[in-house]
Amino acid sequence: MSIKKEGAHKKWAALKEKLGPQETDQSEANLENAEPELCIRLLQMPSVVNYSGLKKRLENSDDTWMVQFLELCGLDLLLEALDRLSGRGVARISDALLQLTCINCVRAVMNSHKGIEYIVSNEGYVRKLFQALDTTNVMVKKQVFELLAALCIYSSDGHALALDALDHYKNVKNQQYRFSVIMNELSNTDNVPYMVTLLSAINAIILGKEELRTRTQIRNEFIGLQLLDILDKLR
Repeated sequence: MSIKKEGAHKKWAALKEKLGPQETDQSEANLENAEPELCIRLLQMPSVVNYSGLKKRLENSDDTWMVQFLELCGLDLLLEALDRLSGRGVARISDALLQLTCINCVRAVMNSHKGIEYIVSNEGYVRKLFQALDTTNVMVKKQVFELLAALCIYSSDGHALALDALDHYKNVKNQQYRFSVIMNELSNTDNVPYMVTLLSAINAIILGKEELRTRTQIRNEFIGLQLLDILDKLR
């Protein structure tokens, strides 16, 4: 399954340029033939170089390698790191870049069949992913919602996990409605690509259910949160 990058790569490259030289002259660790065990060890030393190298390794891995990486808790380590980074905020460009390279690794896992199946078959991962929304980094939040939309489209189980994560986030943040986080982001942003991602996520949440009655119910929830008014303003 492929998930569109929608220009994030250009913004990411711009951030890397602003950040300047890294700890080494390499922009990414050379992990082309690295075994999962080595990648797990490197994950315990978070850096842009290590995450960038891991992303490339994940993208080029076969099913056997991916399964081993997941069984060694590779995804757990990525999500834990993403949670810690989100808690810092993005006062420094280096933290923002670290967040982006980390979630790019999560995205690479989800872009593999074994990876997304593993996420869907293990409760809790989507909730952990949603914790990354506790950031002011729009590029990170954009990717979280892109991954949410992908889950909704992937399968009914993926859709159910996405709704569960929204419910969980609502409870953690003491919000009244499960879709408040999406609508609040849509209301408060003037970033057009981010708006498009949020609207795509809304569409995926609605269309991810086969039953017309359930689709209508979900659509009405969004309408109750002023979706139509926001759409009128965007026109």
